Amino acid sequence: MSGDTEAQQRLLWLLDAPLFVDEALVARLFDAVVRPDYEVQSRQVGHASEDTRRRLFGAELTGGYDLGLSFLTGKLKLEAKGTAEHENAHKVTDSSSLTEVPVDTAGRRLEEIALTYLNNHPERIVFVNTDGTARDFTGRTLAIADLEKAAVAPPRMLAFVNVAAGTPIIPMACELEKGGTRLLFERYINELWKDDAQKPTYPTDRAELEARRAYWAALAERFSSRTAMELIEAAGTDGRLGWIDFRMPIGSQGDAMHLHAVLGGRYYTGDFAYNLVRRGNHHGIRLVGTMKAGMDLNILAVFDR
Repeated sequence: MSGDTEAQQRLLWLLDAPLFVDEALVARLFDAVVRPDYEVQSRQVGHASEDTRRRLFGAELTGGYDLGLSFLTGKLKLEAKGTAEHENAHKVTDSSSLTEVPVDTAGRRLEEIALTYLNNHPERIVFVNTDGTARDFTGRTLAIADLEKAAVAPPRMLAFVNVAAGTPIIPMACELEKGGTRLLFERYINELWKDDAQKPTYPTDRAELEARRAYWAALAERFSSRTAMELIEAAGTDGRLGWIDFRMPIGSQGDAMHLHAVLGGRYYTGDFAYNLVRRGNHHGIRLVGTMKAGMDLNILAVFDR
């Protein structure tokens, strides 16, 4: 595999059946970014640029080519316009227009969102790792502070977050479909700290960054995937979850990414209690979502490793 192997591998996550997908959020982002003229059949999606192919595969242009990622193959078989000399003169050429096949699922829409970002907003696709390293599709390296600043500008950053095995995914709060919020972090702290005097308390709004980092580091240091799993399972006994939030350490300085997932009562509690939190801690997990200010990720889809 040549070219940008990291980008290829992360885009290929979309080949998998997601453990979770937020269909409503995917639909809204699809409408905002792809901006379709028609709902399903015979809709022109856009153009696949030669720059996108070059960034992904780093290969010299031939008379024709296939984008190569099988989740785009078929619908997106591309023929180059003109010769290599013509392409060199114009830098960017457009491939043939694309017509959507009559399949309308959240997974397919997520693929088209990714394609639109690749072609039109490559600097807004980011590959994030829980060790604190990140870069965008153009190759620019991003620090955590860069991610926080860049997340504010439109369109939303489309983030592919690789969660390494051993990463704590700490449940913070959830709301049941039938109503009622559960402050999971309070129960988490009470389970892991028996001495009230030693329990960490969340810093005030005016506290320095280091105080917040120390708080998240304390919660991560004592992380128990079993305890976290059981807290979510206990909350789920009162009904299906409407939404659930987590904190996840990122980097080595105590920073923590906020994760927000809207289940809408459509998923079993175990999908998040066991598969995301406990199994994800043991084996790692893959997240695709949109970034917002404050190291905050709205989860579009979750994929097992």
